[in-house]
Amino acid sequence: MKFLLVAHEVPEAEFEQALLEMVGDRSNLKMALIPTASDPIEWIPDAHDPKKANPRLVPEKQAKQEAWWNNYKKELEAKGWQVVIADLKEDPAVLKEKLASVDVINVGGGDVNYLLEWARKSKLETYLAELLDRGVVYTGSSAGAMLPQPDIGFTWWEPGDPSDHVGLGIVDFITAGAPKNADGSLNVQQVVDRKKHLQAHIDFPWKVYLLQDGQMLRVDGNMIEYLGQNAIKEPI
Repeated sequence: MKFLLVAHEVPEAEFEQALLEMVGDRSNLKMALIPTASDPIEWIPDAHDPKKANPRLVPEKQAKQEAWWNNYKKELEAKGWQVVIADLKEDPAVLKEKLASVDVINVGGGDVNYLLEWARKSKLETYLAELLDRGVVYTGSSAGAMLPQPDIGFTWWEPGDPSDHVGLGIVDFITAGAPKNADGSLNVQQVVDRKKHLQAHIDFPWKVYLLQDGQMLRVDGNMIEYLGQNAIKEPI
């Protein structure tokens, strides 16, 4: 399986070059854009369970978001890609048919809890690994990078929180950004402490790779490679 997991603020040219290297010598490349995580939503407290909240689309902001994705689609098409937009809210059968015909699945950033919810509702979780086994390349930024990981709650989940934090588990590691100290250096110890905190409460056997702005993690089978400057390459 091949993954290109992306942090924020990666130069577009560097991302495109890394992605083309991963697809190799294939021609007539086709990409599916999954924009779902970026839907403009607000979380509304559940009327029956105060510990839960449900997402609600904000319609007046939806058009702006759709325009951004359509523009991105046109930019990719101008560079030679065939592009389809595959919203997880579509009919599951239509979605599956779209994804079965592409070389790259590109999952955008946004709200990872909302994205995970729709990955389950759309049945994507039941066949994504099969597509990747067949050679489809997965790339995702922010929430999109977190979706295939075994746990999406590294930075926010606490014992007693009923939120679903179990990711799709297609890869066996976690990515997380490290906060910065006042001098601009990375506070790696905070990430170490966070992992220990989770391990005290749940089964958390996974390595954590630090992924900062401007960096990417390229995965090809068992090979994991950092792309970008100043990477801390040893996992936590």
